[in-house]
Amino acid sequence: MNGNVVVAVVVVAVLVGLIFWALRFFNPVDRLRNQYLRNVRQPRPEAEQSLARHLARLQERYPGKSEVWYLRRVLADLERDRR
Repeated sequence: MNGNVVVAVVVVAVLVGLIFWALRFFNPVDRLRNQYLRNVRQPRPEAEQSLARHLARLQERYPGKSEVWYLRRVLADLERDRR
């Protein structure tokens, strides 16, 4: 009986871990931030500062939008500027 309880606890712990991983993996904000950091060729601290500046500028210019909207706009601007 104790063995079944241990197995059940381990299974529940694994399932909870998978759920948190899936939520983090499919979080669009994290995904878009990582995409930006991969696309700019700067050291990570500088890239994060650059992203923060871009986001602040867009938030002033277009108030009230979602963070996903701002991140998509930054990525679109980055892509446009590379052409």
